[in-house]
Amino acid sequence: MMSKIKFLTGIVWMSASTIASAQGSATATAVIKGTPYLDEAYAQGEIFYANTSRTVPVRYNAFLDLMEYKQNGQPMVLDPNATVKKVHFGTTTFVVQKFEFKGKAKYGYLVLLDSGKVMLFSKKIITYRDGLKGRALDGTDLPPQYTRSPDVFYYKIGDGELQEVESIKSMIASFPDKRDELTQFAKKEKISPRKENELIQLVQYYNQD
Repeated sequence: MMSKIKFLTGIVWMSASTIASAQGSATATAVIKGTPYLDEAYAQGEIFYANTSRTVPVRYNAFLDLMEYKQNGQPMVLDPNATVKKVHFGTTTFVVQKFEFKGKAKYGYLVLLDSGKVMLFSKKIITYRDGLKGRALDGTDLPPQYTRSPDVFYYKIGDGELQEVESIKSMIASFPDKRDELTQFAKKEKISPRKENELIQLVQYYNQD
């Protein structure tokens, strides 16, 4: 039986069995390829709220868009809500932002890539596919699988709304104070809207003043 879910200041508490049951419709005996996590191993991290923080082992479930952490050895889940300011572990900082994905607006965990007048974010995406009967090249079954999808990038100016990076041209159009300068820089450096390191380079160039 699924354990009860308790809500306490935006923290969702779940048993390990509850987490597993939410991660796909595959049967318990099916072998699922891939993983719903960016990294299955927990890393020592820090969760920041408005007025407090806690240091705990953390990992990110990109399929469910949830932070999983351990407290006193018990697995718990933290959903993306306005009470969470940021979660930092390893070299990565996640922040909770309201963003639009596939036509729907929701709160989610985004990786903070650069900050300043312009802030740049990436959304990590992992999808799930059910197993398929007789669909492999040799006629055998395809197992259920988690698959990493390309990141989606967002940015915002000051306290403005989050905007998806759809093209470098439309992004630069949002910065009228340096439009010509950024256009030349992007052309010279061949900045791609799909490459994280190049987008960081563009935003850092804008934020340097």
